[in-house]
Amino acid sequence: MSPRPYRMGKRQAARSETRSRILEAARQLLATESNTDLSMEAIARKADVSRLTIYYQFSSRAGLLEALYDHLAQRGHMQQMADVFQAADISSAIEKMVRTFVGFWATDPQVMRRLRGMAALDPEIAQGIHARDARRPRIALEILKRAPSSTQAKLGRGQQRTAADVLSMLTSFESYDALARAGQTEAQILVTMTRLARCLIDNVGGEHE
Repeated sequence: MSPRPYRMGKRQAARSETRSRILEAARQLLATESNTDLSMEAIARKADVSRLTIYYQFSSRAGLLEALYDHLAQRGHMQQMADVFQAADISSAIEKMVRTFVGFWATDPQVMRRLRGMAALDPEIAQGIHARDARRPRIALEILKRAPSSTQAKLGRGQQRTAADVLSMLTSFESYDALARAGQTEAQILVTMTRLARCLIDNVGGEHE
């Protein structure tokens, strides 16, 4: 039997390990450094690899950032978002959406805070952050579209998107961070956001014609 498949497997495993080490180095820079330098050079030093290795793994800084966002999502268990669309009713779906986002933000709040601060000056970071933030209102809108006809009638056609935008705002990092800075624990934030989200669905559309 040829040893080639075995060698290819070892090579792939080594490449995967290097990739993970680079992404974790970038995350640790954001989590621990007071003046974060998210340049390729800084990440290479932290990961103890060459810049060429990073380019080989990710092709560009933009590619590295995209992989970093996916790495953070995996750490924050964002794969649980699939459960939202399997919920039996809208109340359960909203609760699962809130729980998923609160858990995500709570996993690496310092990293999220630094990335969003850097986005104000770094277009590459801003592009990725904005693209992922744009997913929340789409998720919220999909939840509302699956609501019973009575709830849809209550919302009114014109207010469904507004309700989705408000639900997106409630589950944003900015909302999480404001509550965390006010001293609320993760569990308390979860309760607060869930109650607000339910109030939104219960009351929005009350003045529609």
